[in-house]
Amino acid sequence: MNKLSFNILPNPESNDSEVRILIDEIDFLGFDYLGIDPPTFFDQNNFDKNGELMIGRCTCGCEGCADYPITVKVDENLIIWTSENELKLTFEKEDYLNVINLGRVDFSWEDLNRKVERLTKNILKNSITEKGYKFDWASARIKLNTITLSYSKNGQQKLFEITWDGKSEDEIETKVKLFLNNEIKKNSH
Repeated sequence: MNKLSFNILPNPESNDSEVRILIDEIDFLGFDYLGIDPPTFFDQNNFDKNGELMIGRCTCGCEGCADYPITVKVDENLIIWTSENELKLTFEKEDYLNVINLGRVDFSWEDLNRKVERLTKNILKNSITEKGYKFDWASARIKLNTITLSYSKNGQQKLFEITWDGKSEDEIETKVKLFLNNEIKKNSH
């Protein structure tokens, strides 16, 4: 049986963080791949479903460039990872799911910018503009003391900016809720 764990590290080259996959306490991705940014990695809903799971990305930092997918096979008490290069890792299902669930709620890796991105995403996650643009993401890493919001529809993107003091998560939460009430909710009537 293999043992799964994670190490979440900052990745200055891609201006985000990465989930380093540890198998039996050894960094599985090595130098060949970067880990996936934690929100993207843990938002995957197929850790315990038969199918593909993305565990690494190209060293350039772009997802979709040269990703590392593995195939997940679910058995009654086991989770099995396989890949095209004949990889086969076997995990005890209960331990594996505990590690995944703990990783999903561990935000100790976040700095203030990443924390306000998560809080903003939680507030806006299902919002739609008057013209049908759906919320995609929030970033506090593009412009100093600014949260950039991305909304898209049919391949077109609209960006909004909310300025904040860069120090108080309460201030950004208040401003994001005002944005939601003034820009989104008023437009949906």
